[in-house]
Amino acid sequence: MFLPNTEFKALTKIDGVTLRTTISIDSEGKMSIFHSPKNNNPNILNPIMEKVGKDKIIDFNFLKSKVIPENLEYAILKTAFLILFQKTGYSLIIDKSYDLIREQISNPSKRIYPENFWGYNTNKLKPGLYFVMNRGLECIMIVFDLISEKSKRSFTALLPLPNRDLEKVISNINSTISTSKEIKLQMFDGNNDDYIFNLDSINKLLSWAYKK
Repeated sequence: MFLPNTEFKALTKIDGVTLRTTISIDSEGKMSIFHSPKNNNPNILNPIMEKVGKDKIIDFNFLKSKVIPENLEYAILKTAFLILFQKTGYSLIIDKSYDLIREQISNPSKRIYPENFWGYNTNKLKPGLYFVMNRGLECIMIVFDLISEKSKRSFTALLPLPNRDLEKVISNINSTISTSKEIKLQMFDGNNDDYIFNLDSINKLLSWAYKK
């Protein structure tokens, strides 16, 4: 998937000749290829580029990103945990169920938190706090945007509830998707309620969160 307003490095092969290029995607999804004489032999580059036309076959080999998946997961988990605290205060995070997150944040180089807890916000949910209500899939979903100068990406992250095995929840979600190719999550939007000062909202949250 190519995201708007992004660019990345690639090895581009034209007529058997490999060139070092930069691929740029504009705001409308139009792709442009840039090449530099500094990175390519001009004696080879110029004749090749003169042949490039509408029906020319061009192969791309995208260079690996410098983003380390484990580091990305760590950043997503930490951000989601901070948003949960921002939305609910200490109501939930003092529970021992969240020790798993604290341990992972304290040990970024060690795998502690369950895998596959995050994804891209393909359903275009607004950023914030959501509660997944499906039986057997109960958990918290945090949605947030990561905005840079060139791109905007929206992520989702699943966080545990007290007395719930998040790893099992994630496994159930993946199993359902594998079998049915899709999953419909029943979610309660928690962005309109005050879980910091409104005692009624706090009690409702805790009653649901600790329900067995």
